[in-house]
Amino acid sequence: MLSGEKVSLGPLTRGDGPLLFAWLNQASVGRANGSYRPTDEVKFDQWFTGIGNDPARVVFAIRRKGDARLLGYVQIVDINAAYRTAVLGILIGAERDRGQGLGREAVQLAIDFSWRDLNLQRLTLYVFGDNPRAVRTYLGVGFEVEGTMRRAAFSDGHFQDVTVMGLLRPDAG
Repeated sequence: MLSGEKVSLGPLTRGDGPLLFAWLNQASVGRANGSYRPTDEVKFDQWFTGIGNDPARVVFAIRRKGDARLLGYVQIVDINAAYRTAVLGILIGAERDRGQGLGREAVQLAIDFSWRDLNLQRLTLYVFGDNPRAVRTYLGVGFEVEGTMRRAAFSDGHFQDVTVMGLLRPDAG
């Protein structure tokens, strides 16, 4: 388990499945992370049970310290051991849990894990559409805007830009 001042990162449990399934089927949550597509229970169960079997993915549950309630997850995906790179993503499920610095601390813990435990030298992330709160969070932990992929995602009936952000390991030289 990884702990910060407000949150801890640990494994997802079977009991987290129903809440994750509900979040992933909310149009507002889906559109914040790209295109919204409802998922059925069979596909969700395959994804959920396969998380631990994928060596190119690490997924942490985000919880408040001392509280078992799931706030969301942070994941490190597309881990390329040869290049020492990966893609970072985060989801805070409920609107009431956003805007409190919980996601920012979870991202920082995941960054530290990426350097220390995965020995990565670069993290990339993608911000879909106009999401200034996400951009501020990522800039605040050291990511830099590397570019914009114009009209790269189709969501909510229109094309939207995708901002590409990157972070290099400080001592990677």
